[in-house]
Amino acid sequence: MGARSLNSVVVITVALVAAAAVANGSPASSSSFGVGVSAYPFDDASYNYCVADYPDDQTYNAVPDAKLELVQVVVRHGDRTPVHLLSNDNTTWTCDEVAENIYLNGADQPATNTTGAFRQLIEIPSWNGKYGYSNKVWRGTCDVGQLTDKGKSQHRLLGSKLRGIYIDKLGFLSAQLNNTDEIYARTTNVWRTKNSAESLLGSLWPKREITPQTAIPFHTYPKEIETMYENPDACGKVRTLKSKIVDSEQFLAFLKDQGPLMARLSGIFDVSGPDWASSWDGYMDILQARHCHGVDLPCSDRASISGKSTPKCATAEDLTQVARNSHYEWTLKYRDHPLSHNYLRLVTGSLLGTLKDQMQEHIAGKTGNLKFALYSGHDSTVWPLLAALQASNKNMLWPPYASNILFELWKKNDGSRVVRVIYNGQVLKAQPEFEWCDLNACPLDTFYKHLDEYIPESIVTECAQ
Repeated sequence: MGARSLNSVVVITVALVAAAAVANGSPASSSSFGVGVSAYPFDDASYNYCVADYPDDQTYNAVPDAKLELVQVVVRHGDRTPVHLLSNDNTTWTCDEVAENIYLNGADQPATNTTGAFRQLIEIPSWNGKYGYSNKVWRGTCDVGQLTDKGKSQHRLLGSKLRGIYIDKLGFLSAQLNNTDEIYARTTNVWRTKNSAESLLGSLWPKREITPQTAIPFHTYPKEIETMYENPDACGKVRTLKSKIVDSEQFLAFLKDQGPLMARLSGIFDVSGPDWASSWDGYMDILQARHCHGVDLPCSDRASISGKSTPKCATAEDLTQVARNSHYEWTLKYRDHPLSHNYLRLVTGSLLGTLKDQMQEHIAGKTGNLKFALYSGHDSTVWPLLAALQASNKNMLWPPYASNILFELWKKNDGSRVVRVIYNGQVLKAQPEFEWCDLNACPLDTFYKHLDEYIPESIVTECAQ
C-alpha cells in the first residue's frame, strides 16, 4: 500500500472512530485526535518543565462576596533524579540537603521517642570493576528518583506562597499549627512525594514544635490499592484500554512519524525493549532531568543507524521535540482519544471521588476542623486530573516539577457554593470548545455533575467489565 493510500486509511479511520465516540456519548475529542504531532497547537512558548509557576499573594484575589471553606491542594513532587538509568553513567547527583532524622515511637500514650534519632544516607561506592554493581547508577549521594536539593527548595517556596495567601492575606488558616485536625495530608508511599510534602508544609507552617504530639499525620495507601496514580495491577482494564489506545491507527502513525528520532536516541542511550519503542516517557525523563541541572545530555560512540553516520549526542533540538512528543502522547491518551473517557474513569476517577467526598463531608459538618488537604503525588497524579477537567492545550503540557492544583470551596453570601480551580498560579482554563464551567467560580452542582462523568459508581465492576 502506498503512502497516500495509507494516509487516506488513517484519516478515514480517525473520522469514523471520532463519530462513533460522539454517538456513544463520550466527551468529544478535539485538539490531538486526527491531528499529527507536527500540526498540533501546543501553546508551549512559555513552558518550563524544570519548575512550575506558583500562586502569588500579590495577584491572588478572593471570590467576591464569599467565604472560603476548604482548600484541597494536589501537587507533583519537586525536582528529582532520573528514574531511568543509563549504563556507565558518569554524571553526579547530590541530595545532601534532603535528609530525615527519624525515630520510632513507643506504644504508650502520649507517644514518646524510644529509640533516639537516626539518619538515612545514600551511599554509592566507587566502581572498581571487581564486585558490586556501581556501574549501573551515577555517582553522588542520590537514590534513583529521589527528591533533590532543588526539589526540596521548590516545595519550600510553594509552601511559603500558600502561607502568603491563606494565612497572611486571607487569615483562613491558623498562623501557628497547634492542632493538626486542621490539616489532612496524603502522599504516595514514595520517598520523593513524602519529602515534597514535608518541605511544603514546613514552609506553610514554619518553626513548628518537634514533638510526637504535633506531628502531622501522613496518610499513605499500600501500592497495591493506590489511587493517586494509574494502577493496572489493581485494575487490569487500565492496561487493556491503554493498549487499545497505543495500538490505534493514529498512535501507530505518530510512532512511525517520530520513529527516526526514537531510533537515534535509543542508540545513544543504549536502551531497548517494548517500553522504549512505544512511549516517550523514558526519553523525556533522561533528557529533562539532566537539562534541569545543566548536565550534559547523553552521548555515545555506539550510535549508528543502518550504517549511516548520525549525531552521537542528544541535542537541544532533541530535547524540544521529545517534550512535544511527550505532551502529544499523553494528551492523546488522557484527553482526546475516543477511549480516553473510559480510561480516565479508571485512572483518576477514584481520586476525583475522594476529593468530591471530602467536599461533601465538609459541607455536612463531618470533617471537624479540617480546612486544608494536601495530596502529594506525581505527574501521573496531576495530569489525569487536568484531563478530566478538560484543560486547555497550554495546561495539558507535561506537568512541571512542583505543579500544583488548588481546589477552593467557597460559600457565597446568598448561601450558594462555588469551586475555584487554580493551576500553577492561574485559574484553570478549559478547551475553548469545551468550556463546561468558569473555573474561577463554578457553581458546586455544575462542578459535581462534571466530576460524576469520571467517577465510577463501582470501580471493581468497571475494572471487571
